[in-house]
Amino acid sequence: MSYIASAACVVPGRRPLTAPEATVVVVVLVLAVLLAMAGMPTLSVLVLLAKAADVGLLLIRRARSGKRAEAAG
Repeated sequence: MSYIASAACVVPGRRPLTAPEATVVVVVLVLAVLLAMAGMPTLSVLVLLAKAADVGLLLIRRARSGKRAEAAG
């Protein structure tokens, strides 16, 4: 009995971060650590990180949807 794997078993996932996107994430984390080491209160650093992550995700989603629209159009 022969067995042939089909492409249907491949589960599509999210696209991994590109180099510029990963660089932005690393820079934000490094800045947060530097602020914490400089004496900024922990809660302030956490709020700053949360807001930066929120804005970053929004920009990444916008950029990705713009690329999809260009490819489709």
